[in-house]
Parts: sequence; structure tokens; C-alpha cells
Amino acid sequence: MINRFKKSIPYLLIVLFVGYFSYYFFIVRKPPQEQSMALDWDELDSTGSAPNNVPASIKTNSKESKAHEREFSNVTKDEEDRFEEYDAMEKKWLSTVEGIIGPAHYPRYLEMREVNEKEKMQAYKEYHDYLRQKYGDKFNYNISEDQSVREKEINQRYLKDLLKLIGEQKFQAYISARDKINEENRKSSKEFIQVEF
Repeated sequence: MINRFKKSIPYLLIVLFVGYFSYYFFIVRKPPQEQSMALDWDELDSTGSAPNNVPASIKTNSKESKAHEREFSNVTKDEEDRFEEYDAMEKKWLSTVEGIIGPAHYPRYLEMREVNEKEKMQAYKEYHDYLRQKYGDKFNYNISEDQSVREKEINQRYLKDLLKLIGEQKFQAYISARDKINEENRKSSKEFIQVEF
């Protein structure tokens, strides 16, 4: 019996060695990372083309690139077109605002606009959390009149601050331009985001 045991020790060691190797190789060991190429997307956006140090295999024309990006995302061509329309409208609006209020006040306007949006999002989050506490996690609701009133109050506060900043004459030109772009967008598009500030 002991002889049989002595003869099986090498086989037992082989099984243990293979088991340990398999455990280490497939479970403990981290696979080597593939080398990635980081692109400077800001540089790509500002120049409209890839930088010179990027390999030619990565440089593509923008139509091919957009089609390729769309292939791997959930964004449809129609949604992408709407985003581009919104982006064009936004750039037009900001250009108009800069022309009205002047370059001296324009950076402050952009700051006010950003904080305005953050406050509105915070108000929406607080309202959403309130409804979740009141009705539980599974609730459906439309933005209520209460929430709309709160957002309008936030917006009115920033409009008053803008009036103080730029004066009555420029403010009236700003309001007129805002109403005009909202009307143009309403007429030209089924879906549009109203400019509030």
C-alpha cells in the first residue's frame, strides 16, 4: 500500500501543479493591457483635423467618423441631426447676445447663464426627491405647475441681475432678440428648446 502511495505522489504533484497554474493564469493574473492611443479631442475639434503626430490609420474624414460613431452608439441619425440643429441655434443665440450686450459683459452673462441652469437643475432634483419620498421609487409625473413656477422665479431673478448689469436699453434689445429667436424656432421646428435666459 505504501508503495502504491509513493508511486502516485508524482502524479498527485503534477495535478496540484496544473491546478495551481490554471488558478493563477485564469483567475489571479490580470491580462496585459492593450496599448491605447489617447487623442486630444479639443485639438481635433479646434483644428477640424487630426494632429500631425496621429498615425494616418486614425485620421478619417468627418462624415466617415460620424457614421462610425453612430454605428456604436444609441444615437440615431435623426437625433444627431436634431442635436446639430440645437447646437447651431445655440451658437446663433450666443452670437446675438454678445452683439447686444457687448464683449465686456458677455463673460459675466455666460457665468450667470450657467449658474441659472445649475439652479434650475437643483430645483428639479429637489422636487424629484420630494416626490420620491412622498410616493416611493415607482412614480410617474409630469413637471407640475409648482415646478414650472419655481423655475420661472429662478429665471426672473437672473433676468433682473442682467438688467442691472447691462442697463435698460440693452436689456430691451436682449428681450426682443430672445422673443424673436424663440418665435423663429417655434415656426421652423416641431421640437425646440425655448431660450429663457
